Amino acid sequence: MNKKSKAPTIIDVANLAGVSRATASRALAGYGRISQETIDRVQQAATKLGYRPNEVARAMRAGKTKTIGLVVISDFTNAFFDRATKAIIDAAKQSGYQTVVSHTDENIENERQAIRTLIEKRVDGLILVPSSDVDHEHLNSENLGSTPVVLIDRKLPDLPFASITTGDYEGAIEAVNFAFDQGHRDMGFVVAVPQLVGSTTKRPNIPISTVEDRTHGFETAIKKLNINPTMVFCEDSQEGAEAAVEKMLGKSTRPTILFTSNNDMLLAVLRVAGKLGVQIGSDLSVISFDDSPWAAAMSPAITVISRPVDELGRRAVDLLMQEIRSAPRGESLVLSTTLIVRESVSKRDSL
Repeated sequence: MNKKSKAPTIIDVANLAGVSRATASRALAGYGRISQETIDRVQQAATKLGYRPNEVARAMRAGKTKTIGLVVISDFTNAFFDRATKAIIDAAKQSGYQTVVSHTDENIENERQAIRTLIEKRVDGLILVPSSDVDHEHLNSENLGSTPVVLIDRKLPDLPFASITTGDYEGAIEAVNFAFDQGHRDMGFVVAVPQLVGSTTKRPNIPISTVEDRTHGFETAIKKLNINPTMVFCEDSQEGAEAAVEKMLGKSTRPTILFTSNNDMLLAVLRVAGKLGVQIGSDLSVISFDDSPWAAAMSPAITVISRPVDELGRRAVDLLMQEIRSAPRGESLVLSTTLIVRESVSKRDSL
């Protein structure tokens, strides 16, 4: 019986190239003062022997694994997080890093476990979509060690992490003002709140900074315009959202325009409108946060408060690379939103 051949080692490469083990290691790793002739000889020896370096061992010796961890919610039907994840993976790859992705389902215990696992895998840095603005005791130096963290999409004001978010407060105000200019006075708002059960017209505690910013923007705009809207806060689920929307649209005096806080709430509005025979763009106008290919392709196409998701992902990686290479600075960036006007908002007589 033939024995399985032993994999070549760095010592085998060094012997064939006629250099020391240390010189062979430096030549293959690309560091140290070594002549090009020696580097070529070592690389030829490695190729001839079929030598493959132990990347894990090399990373452990160097103190870097060339990997980053991404902790994100798992709803990849959400166009925002789907695109953000791809943008982060692509940008990290261009910087020579691989990305390990973990998801949370907006669950804080899942977040704790994901971060613990990634730290144990010795990722060089973390990009995190936090599940809660208030429950974050696990994000301390004892648990994280020296691993840098960049927050994306959401802020944790009490912690000194770098972050990159979007101007959702300003975006919400712009959208409401646009609807007002189009003659809409009977406005409705459907806001998804993680961890909420059922729905309520009373403002609940909002554990996510992004949702808080959007809600605050809506409230600021309607107060300045002196209108009395219908605002419903509901659980972040298809069933809960559709029940809340059906309750709003089933009334004889329903809003002329609905604002939705994300794509999932928009889908709930579209499903219920179809069920009730309400025509989007004529019977009911709609504006939603976050753009998507299907929102643009619908008839009528949906007016959206668009966020620069691809840039957000790229800039998050840029921030993390800065934090990895030098002392953390806790820099915070806010990118502007854009109101994309499409056919889902009709002009009404405001008199």
